[in-house]
Amino acid sequence: MLQGERVVVSVTPSGTGGKWVGRDGFVAQAAVQFDRINANIARLERELEKSRATVAEMAEEANRNRRFQTFEVSLENSRDYKITDLQRTCKDVKGRLDVIEGDRNTFAGLTYKSFAQIDRRLAELGGLLTQVERAEIAARRNEALFFGALAVAAIALASRFVF
Repeated sequence: MLQGERVVVSVTPSGTGGKWVGRDGFVAQAAVQFDRINANIARLERELEKSRATVAEMAEEANRNRRFQTFEVSLENSRDYKITDLQRTCKDVKGRLDVIEGDRNTFAGLTYKSFAQIDRRLAELGGLLTQVERAEIAARRNEALFFGALAVAAIALASRFVF
């Protein structure tokens, strides 16, 4: 029988049992070895379960790291796409502004270099435009009056010679 690591053997008085005494010792030793093997198997099974749990935790951690790495890559790709889109938009705006501004070499010789100066000059030109329009209207009126006076003078002359 097994009790820890010791073997308990029942001893029979000498002369009794005879040929079975050697066999009892062998059976006891075999039982002790089986118990040790069973204890080792039980210990190995516990270690196997611990190893399985550790492997499962490691696999979960590896999956979590893979998902996190995938997330980081997607964030980086998104950031790169946004930067590329912003650069493309800036180039487009710059191209449009260049078309609006025209040749930059002509800027050096410009008389008016600010919008305030241009606005003042346009206001002056607008005032001149209204004066020109008024002068045209006055010239047409004066022309009509001149032709009217000329017609009255012609009628007066014709009535003097005809009547």
